[in-house]
Amino acid sequence: MKRLSNRVLALSILLPAMLIILLSSGMAVHQLKRETAITAGILMKQIDRVTGIARHATRITAEMADRPCDEILEKMTSVGAFTPYIRNTGLIRDDNLVCSSVTGAKIRNASELYGTRLSTGGGGVRIFSLSGTTSVPGQQAVIYAADAGHGMTAFSVVDARHFTDLMNALDNETHAALQLQFSGGPVISGQEKISAHSPVFRAAFHSPYSQAHLLVQTPVRSLLHPGLRNILFLGPLSLLLTLIALYVWRHWHSKKLSLADEIRKGMDAGAFSVHYQPICETATGKCAGAEALIRWQQKDGSFISPDVFIRAAEEHGMIISLTRHLFTLIAEDVSHWQVTAPFHLSVNIAAAHLADEAFTKDVLRLWVTLASSLNLVLEITERSLVEDADRASEKLNELRQRGCKVAVDDFGTGYCSLSLLQRLPVDYLKIDKSFIDTLSSAGTDTPILDTIVGLSQRLGLATIAEGVSTTCQADWLRENDVPYAQGFRYARPMPSPDFYQWYSR
Repeated sequence: MKRLSNRVLALSILLPAMLIILLSSGMAVHQLKRETAITAGILMKQIDRVTGIARHATRITAEMADRPCDEILEKMTSVGAFTPYIRNTGLIRDDNLVCSSVTGAKIRNASELYGTRLSTGGGGVRIFSLSGTTSVPGQQAVIYAADAGHGMTAFSVVDARHFTDLMNALDNETHAALQLQFSGGPVISGQEKISAHSPVFRAAFHSPYSQAHLLVQTPVRSLLHPGLRNILFLGPLSLLLTLIALYVWRHWHSKKLSLADEIRKGMDAGAFSVHYQPICETATGKCAGAEALIRWQQKDGSFISPDVFIRAAEEHGMIISLTRHLFTLIAEDVSHWQVTAPFHLSVNIAAAHLADEAFTKDVLRLWVTLASSLNLVLEITERSLVEDADRASEKLNELRQRGCKVAVDDFGTGYCSLSLLQRLPVDYLKIDKSFIDTLSSAGTDTPILDTIVGLSQRLGLATIAEGVSTTCQADWLRENDVPYAQGFRYARPMPSPDFYQWYSR
């Protein structure tokens, strides 16, 4: 009997332990597959979206192939300048670049410029990647080439950073390496790298529309942390049945939870904070204001990318609540500041919030808490203004009469027409980082950037350059009368105490 009892005791310990290990491993693998599918789905959806825009831009260029470059250059430059994600579009005949939104009518050898022949190989659309071009060496790009007839090939160029930035933003605790390859050209990878000798889980995804193949490689060691976490979750052996029931409930309940629920919990728990990125005068380097950027810190100290949780908040109808929470945090932060007037405090406004009936009251609720030395600047995207221009103008005009300012954020990447811009209540144009990145060296041709700066000056609008990271860029902006700039060249975003210490030094 005692021997039997010992066997039962051993089995009662070993079998539940083995069950816990098996359950924990299965849960970890399932979680890995689910996270991989979600990550790949987000990335492939964005790739197809960019492909649709690039195909459309290439089709517009192809329709002009039967006309001289001088006649179509203005429209081609407009397509290249104001179509999202497009760096360049143009026409090629016999391997010679005969017309381009960047180089104009100057004829250049396409193979020397792009390192390969930009031909479709028999019609249709050919999509492939490049490791760089002579104008932007070392910066990977994606080419969308189409037969334009008349012996011409139409093409559009998209910076690969539009994909690598999203890859890096989708990084998670699994440390998965994402490798994207089109029908030709080098592989486009995120910042995460995996040793060639490390055992990995592989998952492949494909988009025929974008001619894109995505390989997701996740190191096996990434299962260790969730596996151990699951073991601890299943808990004491004496409560095995109870804990299994809890696991089933947790597994079912986790499918019901969305990121919106986590955002709501994060606001209640005080997990959100505001970081402030200085906006400086290009002439003197003096801080003239700051942009308020919301951040979400996890319990382990890591931060969730704003691109991820802001998009989730918009999709789940949480963006207005999140913005109101941001306003509350800003009011608490700046109550301790003593700054020199006029100090411009910029906040980003979502399209859904601008369209909401309570938008004006929400902004005024923040505005009345600010000291007289602070000027509130509302950063509105072009898309927000285009969706209901009349109603947006009415609200923004009311706020401007109270003393608020309005800035068009990421100008040049949306669909805001010149006529619309002339009748909107706008004070600033914020030049998108993608245009600033074209200032790679002294003497670089910048026709699009020149157009934006000239347009703002003719409209009497001040310009703010985003993403300034080099001295060369700062010098160009100062020499071309762009009054304000922000970016790592001046300072990174900082929590309120760090920012105020930086400002007061």
